[in-house]
Amino acid sequence: MTGSGLGCPDWPLCHGQIIPPLELTTLIEYSHRLSATALGVLVLATAVMAWRTCCDDLRAIVSSTMALALVVVAAVLGGITVWVELAWWVVLLHLGIAEFVVACIVVAAAAGWKVRQAPRADAAGDSAYGWFDLLVAGSVVSVFALILLGSYMVGKGYGSACDTWPLCGGSLLPEGSAALVHMAHRFVTALIGVLVAATVIAAWTRRAQSPRLLWASLLAAALLVAQSLVGAATVWTGFAAPLKSIHLSVATLLWVAIVFVATVQFLPHRLAASNAAHNPGRVSRLERLEP
Repeated sequence: MTGSGLGCPDWPLCHGQIIPPLELTTLIEYSHRLSATALGVLVLATAVMAWRTCCDDLRAIVSSTMALALVVVAAVLGGITVWVELAWWVVLLHLGIAEFVVACIVVAAAAGWKVRQAPRADAAGDSAYGWFDLLVAGSVVSVFALILLGSYMVGKGYGSACDTWPLCGGSLLPEGSAALVHMAHRFVTALIGVLVAATVIAAWTRRAQSPRLLWASLLAAALLVAQSLVGAATVWTGFAAPLKSIHLSVATLLWVAIVFVATVQFLPHRLAASNAAHNPGRVSRLERLEP
């Protein structure tokens, strides 16, 4: 957002040095690399602990191992991003992998907290859950698409194509590919609003069985509202860099909330049931430690 993507024009060194020059753009880019290194160490430690202490819990093992593999892929893509001088498609892929890392960490955290879902009831209940599954899955796909579309929009230079909000130059369907891509980003946001609202309503009806679903859905709804307001403020302030950064940050928090909803809805009863079927009578170390 600050134009510091090439603050270090080479990789893995920065200006051919381990300690880079004390320049603002260089320090911003270098701090990104340092934080990525710290993330790699933490994810490695998480994966090791998952294998050592959650040997019967596929949720923790698979998600933490995937996160570790994706961190390595993201690091390589970071280097490629520098070598191709911030080509938009590499930046988009880099961001997409980073968001998948976030999703894996959310699943691993939920597994570590032993988040569980109430068992499904009867055939009628299964039908209701089927619709809820579709809502949650649609929300996950839409939020991920929204983040990638935003990256594409910025990478192609279309981020400021619409200088008014909510309409673009007073039009719902403006002329020109740049403005249409920008408006598509807003249309996807509106679609997510419908999906998240429906998810909240559905979660409310089953709040007794799984209160976590309701609270996570409400959090997602609140973050979506905040995301829309920050997006509007970004346009109204002439696309200030700090607001653009906050806009992406809130989008990632929305992604965290939606992935958590999906984790509570899909993984606990399905993977836990699979574990029980393959390892009857076995209990993970974390479960033995629980009071």
